[in-house]
Amino acid sequence: MKKLLLFVVGAVLTISAVSAQNVKYQGEVNVGYSIGVGTAPVNRANLNTIQGVKVGDYFSIGAGLGLDWWKGLYADYWQGQGKADRGELSVPIFLNVKGYLPVNERVAPYLSFDVGYNAGLTEGLEGFGGLFLTPAAGVMIGHFKVEAGITIQKVVDNLLNINANAIKLGVGYVF
Repeated sequence: MKKLLLFVVGAVLTISAVSAQNVKYQGEVNVGYSIGVGTAPVNRANLNTIQGVKVGDYFSIGAGLGLDWWKGLYADYWQGQGKADRGELSVPIFLNVKGYLPVNERVAPYLSFDVGYNAGLTEGLEGFGGLFLTPAAGVMIGHFKVEAGITIQKVVDNLLNINANAIKLGVGYVF
C-alpha cells in the first residue's frame, strides 16, 4: 500500500514538473461592442483585461476585470423614463477559459468561455447586478485577436428581473 501511495505521489509530482515547464503568463487587453438582444436590448461598449496563464499550446485560464458603458438604458422598460441618457458604467468581474487549435506558429482559432458577475458602478445602475456567461469563438493572429460571442446575462434590480443578453464583437492584444 505504501509503495502504491509513493508511486501515485511520485507520478503526480513528475507530471506537475513536466507541465510546469509549459506554463507561462498570458495577459490580454480587449475592446468591443455588445449589441443588446434581450428583453432589455441595451447596447454597450466593452473594455477589459484578462490576466492568467497559458498551458502548452492548447489551453489558457485567467481572471478578468472590465468596464462596460451602457447606452440607451432609459427607455420604457427601465426605471428612468423621461431622463436624458448620459450612459452608465458597470464592472464585469469574471473567469475566462480558452481552448486553442493552433494551425501554425502565428494562427490559432479558439473557443472561449467567460463566467462572472457584472455590477453597476454609476448612479443609474445603483442596485444593478447579475451573473453572466459569454461563450465565444475567435482567432489569434500573432499577438492580435478577433472574437464574436453572445453574452447571456440576468439583471436583477430592486424592482426588475430581466435579461440583458447581447451579441458581443471584439478585438484584442495578447501579451
